[in-house]
Amino acid sequence: MKDVKYKIDKTLSTPLYLQLYNAFKNDIVSGRILDNERLPSRRRLTEVLGLGKNTVDLAYQKLIDNGYAISQPRSGYFARKQSPINTDIFEPDFYDLHGISFNMSQNGIDLPSIPKNTLVKLYREIIYDKPELFEYGHKYGEKSLRKAVAHYLYEVHGISCSTDQIIIGAGSDYLIEQLSHIFGSSTVFGFENPCYARSYVPVKNSGKQTTLINVGLDGFDAEDLYKSDIDVLYISPDGQFPTGYRMTAAQQKEILDWANEKPDRYIIEADFDLDFSDKGGLDPLFLRDTSEKVILLNSFYRSIAPSIKTGFLVLPKKLKERFDERMPYYTTLKSRIEQQVVAQYIQSGKYQRHLEKLYNIYLSKSKYLKDKINSCSFSKYVTIHHQSGGTHIIVSVDNGMTENELKISAAKMGVKLLPLTTFLIKPNPKLPASTFVMGYGQLSEAEIEQAITRLDKAWANKK
Repeated sequence: MKDVKYKIDKTLSTPLYLQLYNAFKNDIVSGRILDNERLPSRRRLTEVLGLGKNTVDLAYQKLIDNGYAISQPRSGYFARKQSPINTDIFEPDFYDLHGISFNMSQNGIDLPSIPKNTLVKLYREIIYDKPELFEYGHKYGEKSLRKAVAHYLYEVHGISCSTDQIIIGAGSDYLIEQLSHIFGSSTVFGFENPCYARSYVPVKNSGKQTTLINVGLDGFDAEDLYKSDIDVLYISPDGQFPTGYRMTAAQQKEILDWANEKPDRYIIEADFDLDFSDKGGLDPLFLRDTSEKVILLNSFYRSIAPSIKTGFLVLPKKLKERFDERMPYYTTLKSRIEQQVVAQYIQSGKYQRHLEKLYNIYLSKSKYLKDKINSCSFSKYVTIHHQSGGTHIIVSVDNGMTENELKISAAKMGVKLLPLTTFLIKPNPKLPASTFVMGYGQLSEAEIEQAITRLDKAWANKK
């Protein structure tokens, strides 16, 4: 960005830093300032606009906090149009499905499999049979649900924990924000880059310090972790989001060894697609942990329905005591009726059978998608990367088109795809170019076939 042509009106009631922030934000969102374009130095802005250094600092800090810029040491500030902090909330393109026939979203689930009849029946029975549920409930969640979660974790994953260690909340994003408050102000939370924005943003917005570790398609180097200032590390060992990489036993051991080096180091294990992962994987970190260093975070929005935002934390006993001390006014913010529905669904054994059904559905769709890609014309330009389960795969495309050209040409054919760069908080040289998340969860096999046929027309013979 060579020229600074903003007009800052000192007669307005709008603070000067906010006027400057809005001017930059509008130009970044509109594309007048390109993604990763270098922004003017603070000295340049103070000279040209006649603003104080503190005013410029406040504007740039707000751009960084809201995901519209990043600061690189000794290099300056750079615009960030595609960051999950703003893309997920502000950028129309993230949710814009105009002209899209096939949305290959990583969040898609198999809607026909949602047990609607069972859930409706449970709702009816509980509303009429348990009028006491209209009163206040336990702040950590219904005891019946905490018991059901403990039973499910043991039966499905071999994890043994008491109901007192379990905290129910209105979704994983709410829970991790509450969890961040039990740690001191100097605690540094670590996230992989790219990462799951709905966990990163609540921690960032809570005022906690955050550090990012760049992740490639083979994970991250433990040396980077040891060199960092991280105290609490957020990871998904069984399937990193969005790359899908599954940690090896050696990598899991390195992470646990790191946590055990200092008393206030912890790991947040958040494998949201653990129930759909390929069989034969490693045990969850929580199960391998012998020093009470792992916090388990999960929810039922992927396995039952997105609208059922019922999440849960499993805390080591020492941290549960700290939670009790520092969060005396915590409340689950989750309907008691809905908690009872989920509890009875698990206790009936139907939930476990539902998980097995979903696992087979997604396994079949994944194989079908990969077979269709391998049989089409553009397959010679495509690399399908490892994928441990869940509802999406990762593909790199090398047909001579840029990442943006690939994305736009797919959209013109009615197929919506998101590149991995969409999920970056900051630039990451470890990721291969033109690499996309290709979701299949919400698509039928017929729709998968049609989507790949359209991509074939968009991407074939372009080199």
